[in-house]
Amino acid sequence: MKTLRTLRDTSPNAAWTAGLAVTMSALPMFAAQAQQAATPATGEELPTVTVEGENAQANTLEATTGISRLPGRVQDIPQTVQVITQQTMQEQGVTTLEQALRNVPGVTVGIGEGGGGMNGDQFRIRGFQSKGDVYINGLRDFGVYVRDSFAYESVEVLKGPSSESFGAGTTGGAINSTLKQAHLGDKTDIEGQFGTGPLYRGVFDINKQLDETTALRVVGMVNEQDVADRDHVESNRYGIMADLGFGLGTDQTLHLNYLYQNGSRTPDYGVPIVTPKYGDVARYGSLGKPVTEWGVPRSTFYGKVTDHDDTEANMFTANFRREVNDWLTITNDSRVGYYTRNFATTVPGCSNGGARGQEPTEAQYDGSCVHEFLNGGNPDISFGGGNPGFDQTSWSGQNVTTAIAKFNTGFLRHEVVAGIDMYIVDDERTLISVAGDKGTSTIRNPIYANTTGYFLYANPLGNNGQRESTATDFGAFVSDRIWLTEQLSILGGIRYDSYSADYSFWCVGATCANGSDSWTNAESTTQFSSPKASVIWEPTANQTYYASWARSYSPQGMFPTNDITVVNPTQNNLEPEENETYEIGFKVSTPDGRLGFTGSLFRVDKSNAYYVDPITFDTVETGENQRVQGVELGMTGNITRAWTIQAAYAYYDSEIQTSTTASYIGNDVPFVSENNFTLWTTYELTQDVLTQVPGKLMIGGGITYASEYYTNSANTAIIPETFSLDALISYEYENYRIALNAYNLTDELNYAAGWGNRAVPSAGRTFTLTVGDLLIAAITT
Repeated sequence: MKTLRTLRDTSPNAAWTAGLAVTMSALPMFAAQAQQAATPATGEELPTVTVEGENAQANTLEATTGISRLPGRVQDIPQTVQVITQQTMQEQGVTTLEQALRNVPGVTVGIGEGGGGMNGDQFRIRGFQSKGDVYINGLRDFGVYVRDSFAYESVEVLKGPSSESFGAGTTGGAINSTLKQAHLGDKTDIEGQFGTGPLYRGVFDINKQLDETTALRVVGMVNEQDVADRDHVESNRYGIMADLGFGLGTDQTLHLNYLYQNGSRTPDYGVPIVTPKYGDVARYGSLGKPVTEWGVPRSTFYGKVTDHDDTEANMFTANFRREVNDWLTITNDSRVGYYTRNFATTVPGCSNGGARGQEPTEAQYDGSCVHEFLNGGNPDISFGGGNPGFDQTSWSGQNVTTAIAKFNTGFLRHEVVAGIDMYIVDDERTLISVAGDKGTSTIRNPIYANTTGYFLYANPLGNNGQRESTATDFGAFVSDRIWLTEQLSILGGIRYDSYSADYSFWCVGATCANGSDSWTNAESTTQFSSPKASVIWEPTANQTYYASWARSYSPQGMFPTNDITVVNPTQNNLEPEENETYEIGFKVSTPDGRLGFTGSLFRVDKSNAYYVDPITFDTVETGENQRVQGVELGMTGNITRAWTIQAAYAYYDSEIQTSTTASYIGNDVPFVSENNFTLWTTYELTQDVLTQVPGKLMIGGGITYASEYYTNSANTAIIPETFSLDALISYEYENYRIALNAYNLTDELNYAAGWGNRAVPSAGRTFTLTVGDLLIAAITT
């Protein structure tokens, strides 16, 4: 406890730097190790080296999470975990994290809050915000950008509150991407992808073994894409990842990793949602729907030529692992991140005639955009939604040191996981102002060009244009899994966090605290403890049954790189959101381990819910207590040696239990889709049917379905159901692979994302062709 107390008294900067020094101090040991493992003399025979990561187990219950503080298999974790493997991502032609997560039922995508912008990858799990719960190799990725999947080995989604392992947030769950790492053996993989839109994409993956225990892996990507069925929307990226691995195959390993991604895209705020009122209700119903449901083509884009989202992400990561002896393992994971973003957007709107937050009178509605549109007119649209953009610079540092100890006390067997998690993140933004106006556009014929000569400019000393925020967190965690018998164990854990957020902005005019231009500051400091308890029964090695309870917290100001205002100056002492979950479930594999089944019943209660106001950017308490409960089922693995399947179904029942707005009580929680189903299956024809054909011929297909969900607590607007039928045919011969993927074969009108009054249509029927060249060379004399 003396060591713990000393670290808690250390400043976040110094503590994080000390943690990084622990990792870097291991470098001399690896240098000496490499020198001892000198290359043998010419003519000496070396053993053939097996390439790591190939032919991964199709039953993902046998997979690991790639997170140091969650040891063991997915089968051993007493909560719902879904893994998207590199093989599945390759078969589906996945290019982004968002596409990979389509395999996970219950994950939805949000557009973003007002001036906060299209917040990169902003996901909800089981309806709960998880934009701060995106991890890479177990460390937070604080960047705000669209994450390309070129460097991913796998993606894992851990559902339910997980603060005991991750800290603040994780109400609905956590999303972790495991990066490709250097491995023993040489490998070169080059792949090109071409598709409708059009899409042009290239990826190379080169691994080179440098000596018996050291290897270097370099992966690069370039992606040029016009989004199919969306006018003027582009998504262009390029990136590179380099991983240098020391001590591979030994009890002491170090991976030094650098990941860079540059993105240039058009932010797509979609189409307005219109809600009928008064006389229009009898004809069109009372629910608001996207204008594309009323005949507007899904290709219609309401943005302007000046809209852009230019991002850069730089992450240097060090992952150190030391197996001290047969019962103790120490890991140290550190990261420094530096991100930039220049963002400007146009937010379309179609008013119902009422003032913001108020119902219109019948006379106001009769003269509104909504009424005119529903009755066949072509009204002008508005360009609103707060500030149009910003220039942003962010940096972060995090260090997690973990000890995993396995030992006995008498007849009891223990697995203890304990450690310290510290991070600091700093964000600076200069808001962008508009000179002039964007002119007039109509709902059926929007104008993309800049016809009025307006322009954007940074305005740091006007209109509250300069904003700065900093957040620090110190966390200490410990858990102990105790086996009472060989089959029955209990798991108990707790994490303590001390979280602080500081926010300041340049205030202009008489509304400032001192009546004149000045800096305005707000601070929030929160301490909380996140417990977890589980009972686990494992009658055999292939069967796990569990009951779990956990509590997590989301403090005010925990999204410093996502939200423009992280702490409301007039509400700077808000209690953190409190989240509690109960779950019972099973994870069972067939005796041969080829096929795995999962199932769970869960309930999540969220109290003291708050949100960020889309116009003022202030954090606002809603007074809502929310409940989401349901059942989740899954199947993964090989039905036969040729037939592979990954399927999952989730049913969610949600309710707003308390609210300051009485009419909301009993409504569904927004962004919760009741029925969700995903399926991906492949069949290798050359295994059983076309056995005389050389190489590997595979066919496959998949379904993604999600029922409609509400976009607000009033339950007055919906995002319609989503259905996509996808297909694959691929052929591999020796080192070559060619594949044809088809998406949304039935050309359904689907929506990729939504918010309270907007929805983003996704692509219609789309095709991609992938050509790959795989070269694997074993080390020989």
